[in-house]
Amino acid sequence: MARPHHDDATLPSFLATFILLQLLSTGNGKSDFRVLGPPDPLLAIVGQDKELPCQLSPNISAEGMELRWYRDQPSPAVHVHKNGEDMYEEQMVEYRGRTTFIGKHMVRGEVAVRIHNITVFDNGTYHCIFKEHTSHNQATLWLKVAGLGSSPRIHVTDTREKSIRAECTSAGWFPEPTVEWLDLRGQLVPSETHFSASPRTGLLAVVSIVTPQDKALRGLICSISNPLLPEKKVAETYLPNLPSYYCFLASATLGLVTAAIACAFGKQPKEEDKSEEDEDEADRGASAEAESFHTSLSLDPETASPKLMVSEDRKSVKRLLFDQDLSPSFKRFDQDPCILAQERFDTGRHYWEVEVRDRRAWILGVCLESLGREGRIPKSPQHGLWALEFYKKKHRALSYPRTCLSPLQPLWRVGISLDFEAGKVSFHNAANGSLIYEFSGLSFSGPLQPFFCLWTHDPRPLTICSVVRETEEDPESSGGP
Repeated sequence: MARPHHDDATLPSFLATFILLQLLSTGNGKSDFRVLGPPDPLLAIVGQDKELPCQLSPNISAEGMELRWYRDQPSPAVHVHKNGEDMYEEQMVEYRGRTTFIGKHMVRGEVAVRIHNITVFDNGTYHCIFKEHTSHNQATLWLKVAGLGSSPRIHVTDTREKSIRAECTSAGWFPEPTVEWLDLRGQLVPSETHFSASPRTGLLAVVSIVTPQDKALRGLICSISNPLLPEKKVAETYLPNLPSYYCFLASATLGLVTAAIACAFGKQPKEEDKSEEDEDEADRGASAEAESFHTSLSLDPETASPKLMVSEDRKSVKRLLFDQDLSPSFKRFDQDPCILAQERFDTGRHYWEVEVRDRRAWILGVCLESLGREGRIPKSPQHGLWALEFYKKKHRALSYPRTCLSPLQPLWRVGISLDFEAGKVSFHNAANGSLIYEFSGLSFSGPLQPFFCLWTHDPRPLTICSVVRETEEDPESSGGP
């Protein structure tokens, strides 16, 4: 009787094993095919079309499969082809009317989606997924978008220091281009370069400035190149004979005789003192202009994250080691360490300064009053925030995509300027008034409020300052608190 009992026990065991193997082979959704994309990043030019190809391995037919191209999440997608038709109802708004399915080689598993009129915002990662019943597989593609900007223009002017200032401008670049100034011998000339991104196209405009000290310099070459493209855009200009040019400037002020003496001895007369006075007067005029639309700000504690502590005078905010126990509020940033000022702007020009000193991380700018405050805040113009960031010893404009900045001097005090009607938000080094970055061509959909964020557990605060400098009584120099 034992033998039949043994056989009866073996049969169910075999069936269980067989069923388990079947579940392992089919229940996890994995397929017997692979999906392959291009091994290297694809290069696309702004304004042109680009295909994103994918294929099956082995080369079986893709007919009858669901084919989907997407960015961060499968739905909504860049393009969906299912049951032999394009499913536009599942398409992302940004790609509606801009994609075409290419399926002439579907029988051998080769398909593609063509994106028309490539923009900067198409830059990044894509996925294509092939699905048949419960089986699926996918591949990842990388699209690098490049914008070749306009031919540069050089504009040469004289300065109060009786030197030459050359400015090279161009627009339509992506990613951030390389800008070089050369003299006619091919030697590099030191320069200062600024970038600004268009909120509508994401393309970068370039302003590069040189003030050559070599009076024997005969000409300059401005060269701009895209790191993804072999082409360069070049402009060249010849400079006036600088010694004669300076003598001409002097003669206009001092008269022919005095100018001849100045040029003969290579010296400037005491008119230099007058020049310095003129410069001081110009600086005072610029300061007065800033003060004419200077706005006195106060921080709004009701918007402050529990991670922040606001001073009693509401002019300073610092980061805490531990969150405060505060009552929930729809006004409050509940996760990111951010805070708004009480003031709201829906018209006019406004200017304020914030002392950042040597704090290791911060964000300053303006945001829409309607900016969401729950969870992590998306920090980009598309979501209603125009700001400058300092993080990991690097300055960036929070444009989309980000713009890396290289201020010539450390930023201890930042000036923020808002011109609501002109659609401009600009950031300046308050120490010398130099422009760091400007968002332009904006159209605000509602009132704006000054925005502050304090990354890292750094006890050093951000402080809203008065634009007028204390010249007679400086608290630091007088030993005040």
